[in-house]
This record gives sequence, C-alpha cells and structure tokens, in this order.
Amino acid sequence: MHITSIGSHLEVYKEAGLPAAVAARFGLDGMVGTHAIGHTRMATESGISGKHSHPFCAARDFALVHNGSLSNPNGERAKLQRAGVTFDSDNDTEVAAKYIAHRLSQGLSMEALLHSALGALDGFYTFAIGSADGFAVLRDSIAAKPAVLGENADWVAMASEYRALATLPGIEKARVWEPKPATIYSWSHDQITRAA
Repeated sequence: MHITSIGSHLEVYKEAGLPAAVAARFGLDGMVGTHAIGHTRMATESGISGKHSHPFCAARDFALVHNGSLSNPNGERAKLQRAGVTFDSDNDTEVAAKYIAHRLSQGLSMEALLHSALGALDGFYTFAIGSADGFAVLRDSIAAKPAVLGENADWVAMASEYRALATLPGIEKARVWEPKPATIYSWSHDQITRAA
C-alpha cells in the first residue's frame, strides 16, 4: 500500500492512462467541490506510473502539479533529505512539492515560501498549488512554459492553453490573461466569497 496524501479537505486521484479513462474510472464527473486541479503529464525524466503522476501531495491538504522541468532537483532533494524529508519517487515535481511543504512546516506563509521557491527551484516551470483554502499559480522568472488564467465573478481557472478554458460558462465575460513571470497569483475561499 502507498499513501498518496493526508488531510480532510482534498481528495487525490492518481493514475497513468488517458485522461477520459482516468476520469471515468474515478467518477470525477459526479464529484462536487470548491476547486480542482488536474494534470496530464508527458513523462520526460521519470517513470510512467501512479506514483510518478501528478498531483504530488507533501503536506496535509496540499497538492501541486507542475508543467516544466527543474534543473536542480537532485541538489534540492539532497538538502531536503538532510533535513529529514523522505521521497517516494525520482520525479522533479515531488521535489518542488516537498520543498514547499517543508517551508510550510517552518511556518512560512504560502506567499513567502513561493517567493523563496523562485530562488531555490531552478528551471522552467508553472506550478498550480491546491490547498484546503484555495489555490495559487506561480511561473518561473523566464516563464517559458505556457499558462493562461481566467477569472469572472463565479470562478477562477488556469490551464496551459486557452482552449482548455474556452468552454467554461461565462468565459466570454471573464478576464483572461497570461500570468507574469515570477509573480504569485492566489485565491482563497474568503477572497472568492467576498468577490461574489
């Protein structure tokens, strides 16, 4: 048995396969919630298996997906291991998730630790991070990996390509933009409730 995540607010489903088949297997179309993070991965540097699939969960009610590639995962993994952090895979995304979770355990706010991640995690990446309270998006300082955000009074969405957002209800009235490099975007339940 392999424990994928812990917590009481997020459910994590991971599997290798075609997105439609994985969604059907877990019954995702029948689920209800306040936010969701999904990811389709093209494996370039680690295995193709459930344990290598996104999202990676490294703390209670915390999940991270990642488009891109870290250039220093082995060095960061070694630093984290010296601090007592354990790893389940050789995936660079797990390094990012464990780095962020470790910094959370040290009492840093999400915004502060994401600023520190920009200095510690080198490479080309866009992170989408889900927590019990909401979600955040961060791109590296070069922003080579594609990303688009959309927001209206009812929802906030993020994808690698606009066509993934194009069928959302109310997209024609949404603010749609490309997130800036090295800029943290975050939404909490409280912010969304106040805006609505």
